[in-house]
Amino acid sequence: MQMHRLIRQVVFYSLSAIVFYSALESAKFVYLLGSSKALYPISIFGFSLFYCTLLLLVSYSLGQKFLFEATRTNPLFTIKRQSYQTLVMMSLFTGLTVINVIVLSAFSSGKLLSSTLTDLCTLSLQYGVTTFIVTFIALFVVILINNMMVSRGKYS
Repeated sequence: MQMHRLIRQVVFYSLSAIVFYSALESAKFVYLLGSSKALYPISIFGFSLFYCTLLLLVSYSLGQKFLFEATRTNPLFTIKRQSYQTLVMMSLFTGLTVINVIVLSAFSSGKLLSSTLTDLCTLSLQYGVTTFIVTFIALFVVILINNMMVSRGKYS
């Protein structure tokens, strides 16, 4: 097996494992929330169901892309214009994972029962959106540097 294919498979299979593990954790949270004997407000349950569903959809799409990338034979990690959608989805995935951690910690500590939807949304927007923006900028810079290195390598 060629070295570039091995590196590509290690990178993308490990990323897809992280993505699918996070999706399983969010699905497990919805199950725990639904099977809990405590009575949660419908707004908190709806919020949790919404972001978990969004995280599952993003995880599914990213997992498909990563598994496709791992099977490619191209030796370079070239990133085309269409993959800016993947960049946004990866950033969204990171932001949703932060929201998942916030809500899971509130659930495990018992604060979810006493918190309101406003508190949950404020925390989620404060940390989740900031993480989304920072991740998007960082990945965009990495893509630009990668594309410059690939285009410079083609001409030399």
